[in-house]
Amino acid sequence: MSIESTFKLKRQLAATVLTLKLEKNTHIPDLATKIRILPGVAVVGQTEKVVRFLGGDAVVTLSVKFLPETDEIYKSLQDISLLIKKLPGVKSIAVEEFNKQSIEMDGKKIVF
Repeated sequence: MSIESTFKLKRQLAATVLTLKLEKNTHIPDLATKIRILPGVAVVGQTEKVVRFLGGDAVVTLSVKFLPETDEIYKSLQDISLLIKKLPGVKSIAVEEFNKQSIEMDGKKIVF
């Protein structure tokens, strides 16, 4: 075992694009900061403008890079999505991309 392997990541960062459905009055910059401090999250960035609806709810698309705990794609997406979903103001999360590839399960978008 080389000394370099001691310092290398066991897995590569996973790059995802997630669409979050948010409650009325959710402050996007604060939400992004809360996501950034979640365990395993490396980078969070907004990819598109926030869409606000008449009732006050909003939709925002974020790019999230994180260090998965497993090589299993669905489990990794579930883990990060459920962490984000626990944050105040987040109603649901739809996974748009995983490592620059569109992703679906049984022909449907993955939603948590």
